[in-house]
Amino acid sequence: MTMELNLHGEPRAVDTIAALEQALQEARALAQCELWLTLAMDAEQGPALCMLRNGGNAWLMYLSGQDDLSFHSLGDEEADGACSYLLANGQVDVYPESWCVDVEHCQQAFVAFFRTGGARPAAIEWEAD
Repeated sequence: MTMELNLHGEPRAVDTIAALEQALQEARALAQCELWLTLAMDAEQGPALCMLRNGGNAWLMYLSGQDDLSFHSLGDEEADGACSYLLANGQVDVYPESWCVDVEHCQQAFVAFFRTGGARPAAIEWEAD
């Protein structure tokens, strides 16, 4: 199976766990990044997983691909601050810190997404948008 990985605006195909882990290693080296992993299905957009990261803060968004269903990660619901994220297009977005999960958990979610062929990673707590 091949998926498209886009690390801060630079797309590449990944077809093995080793290739995915190499890309995740590159993402870890960046202070801020936007990382997408998408399952391409014929002419349609398949499921996609996105991580936005700023230092130790990171959150995930899951898009089902077949319909308009989207979900974001839930972290510490007690957190009441916000964190800004630099997108690949230069835009800065701000999201609640309560959506943040550990960067390592985010990266493990990418491996699970790849292994399951685009299923929403079960180890992350999700909230529908």
